[in-house]
Amino acid sequence: MKLKDLAGILPVEGTASFDTEVTGISSNSRQVRPGVVFFALTGTKADGAAYAADAASRGASAIVAGKGSAIAGLPVPVLAVDDPRLALALSAARYFGRQPQTMVAVTGTSGKTSVAAFTRQIWEQSGLAAASIGTTGVVAPGRNEYGSLTTPDPVDLHRLLAELADAGVTHASMEASSHGLDQRRLDGVKLAAGGFTNLGRDHMDYHPTVEDYH
Repeated sequence: MKLKDLAGILPVEGTASFDTEVTGISSNSRQVRPGVVFFALTGTKADGAAYAADAASRGASAIVAGKGSAIAGLPVPVLAVDDPRLALALSAARYFGRQPQTMVAVTGTSGKTSVAAFTRQIWEQSGLAAASIGTTGVVAPGRNEYGSLTTPDPVDLHRLLAELADAGVTHASMEASSHGLDQRRLDGVKLAAGGFTNLGRDHMDYHPTVEDYH
């Protein structure tokens, strides 16, 4: 993939690196290698813009940051977007380019893990190659891996979906945490259906208000 292949998501037209080869997508400057597009995300504890110079020194092909970012003076293009998290999710989806044909997601305060697992089991009993992704990790034919996040970050998620598709998985269910939805981790996933279990008062350590959680 070249930088120009991310046109429509990133404002790459007219940049000097329009034809630069893209070797990966990352929001972690420590994972940047030559050709990787670095997304400078604003987090709760740190601003990714502070790591832009480090990413550039490691060979980033471009830096993506929010409009109004103070990033300047780098030897690589700095691409300004309205929503860096959305741009990251869509760029990861386009870069990896594959997912199981049928994807469903379930959200809610509790019950997500069970619903995702039950859905996978129903598909399996129907003779379909199915997987589930969530708190208990990844369960798929020949694969059972423990995970640390209910909803993986967009890069890890789309890498995983591409691996599942390449392994012949046609149906996948996944948990969609409120954190993941708020951080746009699923925005690049093509979903056939979504489910909602219930709404309680958990996760208020992350959401500033009940309305924000809703």
